[in-house]
Amino acid sequence: MSKVKVMIFSLAVMMACQTAFAQRSRTAKPDTAVINLQQRMEALTSQVNSLGQELSSAKDQLNKQEQTPVQVVEEKVSAAHDKLAGMEERMLTAESDIGGLKKLKVSGYIQTRFEYVNHDKIDSAANSVDTKADSSWFYVRRGRIKFVYTPSATSQYCIYPDFSKNTVTLKEAWITLSEPWTAMKFNLTMGQMNWPFGVEIERSSSVREVPERSTMSGALFKGERDRGVKLNFTPVKNLGVDLGVYNGYGVDNSTFTWFDPTKPKDVVGRVRYDFGLVALSGSWYEGREKFSSSKDSADHYKGRMGGALEFYHQFLPVGGTGLLAEVVKGESREKEVMGLYVMGIQNIGDKLGLAFRVDSYDPNISSDTTTFNTTAAALEYDQTSNISLAVNYWWDAAVRLTLAVDRTLYHTNMTLAQNPDSQYKTYQDDKITAQMQIKF
Repeated sequence: MSKVKVMIFSLAVMMACQTAFAQRSRTAKPDTAVINLQQRMEALTSQVNSLGQELSSAKDQLNKQEQTPVQVVEEKVSAAHDKLAGMEERMLTAESDIGGLKKLKVSGYIQTRFEYVNHDKIDSAANSVDTKADSSWFYVRRGRIKFVYTPSATSQYCIYPDFSKNTVTLKEAWITLSEPWTAMKFNLTMGQMNWPFGVEIERSSSVREVPERSTMSGALFKGERDRGVKLNFTPVKNLGVDLGVYNGYGVDNSTFTWFDPTKPKDVVGRVRYDFGLVALSGSWYEGREKFSSSKDSADHYKGRMGGALEFYHQFLPVGGTGLLAEVVKGESREKEVMGLYVMGIQNIGDKLGLAFRVDSYDPNISSDTTTFNTTAAALEYDQTSNISLAVNYWWDAAVRLTLAVDRTLYHTNMTLAQNPDSQYKTYQDDKITAQMQIKF
């Protein structure tokens, strides 16, 4: 081989070696693109991690946000449940209270009055004392509220005070037991109550068409009430029977205010049958009484027997018509007594009503009443009659206005002691009553 060829071959080998070395050198050093790519990958990884953390945080917040309304709703539901439970408890308490209130019936009425009295003088006779005078006044005749509690169908009690004039009085206080086993409906009542006699005694002043009861009722059943026990029942349909045992002195007796000095009690009975338009009743009363609180004072017989008629019907086109009549005869204070009344009632429409009553009471029908002493107190032993005319107007469902005129006649002869030849004489008192009544 020639030298040139050797030289050329050597140069080629050297260049090839250099190229191989250069290529190996390039593969051995890091590539900047790769580094940049790695850096970008690292940055991206960091961003991905950051995003992951943010995403996780966002998920946590979202979960919290998702859980918060549920908790609020649950808390509200819990609060509402507690409130509902509280309301339910209060409702049960209220229902219990209402149930108790339903067992309690409260009623009452107030009567306010103006009265003008024109008194006939009876003091012209010697030694007579006339304490009455012409006058006029306003006052509260009755102010009453009645509480009746019925805890069950087998018992009931009542308390009934009166707040009128210048004092407070107890009108009624009683307890009733009712048996549930028979159709006769036995009721046993003990306490202070009306006498079960006739019709007028038990008829409430709030429904009466004239301002006061008859003279007869005021004299024989003063106060209309007494302390005792009463049994009433219905043996057959429309027939009512009342049997009672009482002290016998009444609630207005100033000597025997609540006790009875006589061991035997007074007995009273009444039978009433309702025919529909007409009701008839018969009553009797037996007892004894003292006139003094002295233990040695004698007791005296007291007896009464009476009959009553009640009639109500609307046969006139203007309104309902009523008729009440009652007569009582008996013995009191060792004298024969007798009283009666007749009252007619006519309503005119729904607002207006008229009433006319005549009544009379004679505390001594067996003797000449003109033979007593010439004192005003002697009128107690003389026949008394009364004529009443009343006009009633219902202002509304609760208020009734009444204008009434009464003429009371005292049949006596106050001058008989001075002049035996004098004639029987009648003195009269006139009274005008204007009354407002509200009833609830």
